Amino acid sequence: MEGGSFVEESAFKLEQERLEFIRQYMSVVIDTARTSKERFLAKMKETFADTDWEENTEYGQLLTTATFYQMSNDEWESLKRALPKPYFARVDFVPSEAGQAERLYIGKTSLFQRDNQEQLIIDWRSPIANLYYDGRLGHVSYTSEGETYDGEITLKRQLMIEDGELVDLRDIDLTTVDELLQETLAKSSASRLTEIVETIQEEQNEIIRADLNKPIIVQGAAGSGKTTIALHRISYFLYHYKDVFNPADLLILTPTVLFMEYIQEALPDLGAERVRQATYAQYVEEAIGKRIPLAKDEKLTEVLSGGNSTAKLSRIKGSSLFQQILDHFCEEIKSGLYFHEDFKVDKFKLYPASKLNHLLTKEYTYLPLYKRVDKLKSLLQQQVKRQKDEMLKKITAHYDGKIEKGLNFKGDERKRKAYISEVLKRKDMRLTAFKDELRNTVPRYIRLVKKSSTFTHYKDLFSNPERMYDYAGGALMMEDAADLCAYSQQIFAKRKYEIEDLGPLLYLHAKLYGVHPDHRAKNVVIDEAQDYSFMQIAALKTALETDMFTLVGDLAQGIHSYRSITSWKEISEKIFPRASYKELKKSYRTTIEIMNEANKLLDKLPYDFPVVEPIVRHGEMPRYIQYENIEQWAEGVARQTAKWREEGYHTFAIITKTASDARIAHKVLHENGYKACLLEEKMSIPKDEAVIVPSYLSKGLEFDCVIAFSYDEVYREENETDLKLLYVTMTRAMHRLQLTSKEEGAFILG
Repeated sequence: MEGGSFVEESAFKLEQERLEFIRQYMSVVIDTARTSKERFLAKMKETFADTDWEENTEYGQLLTTATFYQMSNDEWESLKRALPKPYFARVDFVPSEAGQAERLYIGKTSLFQRDNQEQLIIDWRSPIANLYYDGRLGHVSYTSEGETYDGEITLKRQLMIEDGELVDLRDIDLTTVDELLQETLAKSSASRLTEIVETIQEEQNEIIRADLNKPIIVQGAAGSGKTTIALHRISYFLYHYKDVFNPADLLILTPTVLFMEYIQEALPDLGAERVRQATYAQYVEEAIGKRIPLAKDEKLTEVLSGGNSTAKLSRIKGSSLFQQILDHFCEEIKSGLYFHEDFKVDKFKLYPASKLNHLLTKEYTYLPLYKRVDKLKSLLQQQVKRQKDEMLKKITAHYDGKIEKGLNFKGDERKRKAYISEVLKRKDMRLTAFKDELRNTVPRYIRLVKKSSTFTHYKDLFSNPERMYDYAGGALMMEDAADLCAYSQQIFAKRKYEIEDLGPLLYLHAKLYGVHPDHRAKNVVIDEAQDYSFMQIAALKTALETDMFTLVGDLAQGIHSYRSITSWKEISEKIFPRASYKELKKSYRTTIEIMNEANKLLDKLPYDFPVVEPIVRHGEMPRYIQYENIEQWAEGVARQTAKWREEGYHTFAIITKTASDARIAHKVLHENGYKACLLEEKMSIPKDEAVIVPSYLSKGLEFDCVIAFSYDEVYREENETDLKLLYVTMTRAMHRLQLTSKEEGAFILG
């Protein structure tokens, strides 16, 4: 290979021998880690009895000092998964101080000697493994636990291992790094998510290893590896905080259930299988504790057909202005919680209303509104408990004084006895009534505060356009406030909500009731974040009570821009002021030919997107084919995918603009005997057949070959969402792209 160097045969043989030894050693560890020390040593002796490993000083020493392994279930599972491919790279590093070369083998998990902690395999997430990703041959340094270590890299070697066999190896430098990356990218998409750790690039590595104690926003071009970077950052986080952080406290929010299924296979390899996953709607239901019936979302269809009336209302609900409206609304709700009567038990005044209102509005501001009321209830109950004996003492003293007076009465004995009897009776009645009052007075007093559900309050917000107009402080026209209220009331009348209501509902619930700790997360990763509204993200931060977010997205793929963000600036300034911002401009997915055509669409959009730089990997030019009839198109699909299979490609997608065209494609292919799966939002992607998917559901997915299909729906240059949908469609293809339509001009080409 030009610019690279195939390693001589003796080096290959030595690496082959080491791989064989390490795999046998791992097998013993895996088989005996849950038994006993005696079983471990016996198995070690049995495994290596017929080999000459002991003649090799290095291996012999390892065998004689082998220490019994006891490992957690997670470690055991991780080692099992790594057995077919224990490591993928080797770095020879000479520390400046020690002066003796260290051979570092880097894999997806670690394996080390228990007695001296010498690492046989180094986890790719460890600080020293950074030498492989960022280090150059020659002088380098790396940082671990605040200390910087200098030294020299004398060798960087990539090892291609498949099913436990060493297939190839390369000694690499800057030139061969690019060659190896291109070889990886030239492969099928079938296992891309699980293999990226071997070819993480410097700019990707920088984001994965960025400060774990700060939020981060990543604007990444199509094909820049946003999803895989996000997943590997999760893995990196869990590795570094494994002793203090529960993986269940980390939440991945995915755009669809389909996308969740797509990334599922990568999580075990990354040690992140116990991380929680949800769509935004699923999480909001979990946090609020109620099912939220959603009306069918037809806004995108409306926008694609040129309409914009209800889409405009969606934009309002997702804006920072709506957060302001909700904050004013919460202030109104709070004013309705004020106490107007002092708290008394019987005739005893225990707490003035003014003091309770001060606590409610000034001291307990760290709590949601209704939690403040709960805290006041607890406070009053404690006060009653503390004052109980004193109040009883006063009541008892009052009647005891009367009894004493009766006992000292010198008059008629019958009158004296009748008086004392009456006093004792009244005392008994008073104490009984007082004890009953002790039990009921706090609940009765707190009931003066009228609680309503989050949903009741939310519906009430839209009952008064004038109030909403006032809350907006002049930033909302009265006409828009009236339209927003009327439209929302229509949806509520059907006992439904819209997806745009989820963010405000979560925000309002967090302000009123808070989210139970079991439903919070300490760290959040949002993929396809460009399709979230300001309000949705602000609600998450408020509900979860953390700013530890990783947001990855591409504004150029913001097909829901009528309700979602169009700039990261407002998000960083108003929600995450501590966040670092990174851009990924390189695309690793598509060929230059495909990316150059897709970039022409970005030039037509009214935004200043970063220019996408495709990695130098050439392929065929995208082809446009106009078909005469739908049967001819189906025959062409069958022929073309068969040809692509012969070329070694495995994953194929027919991507349409809308669900309507997707159903047409599925029907005609089925009628013509071609097996293809119509992907709905809640399906998983099959491994053995082509898939048919609408463009808006294809975001984040990638395929070896893509056929863009237009039947009834065409892409129009004057429609911003059309441009973005076509951009999404074109950038799903790794190697081959074909555009097919019955009408000339269905695609925005040229």
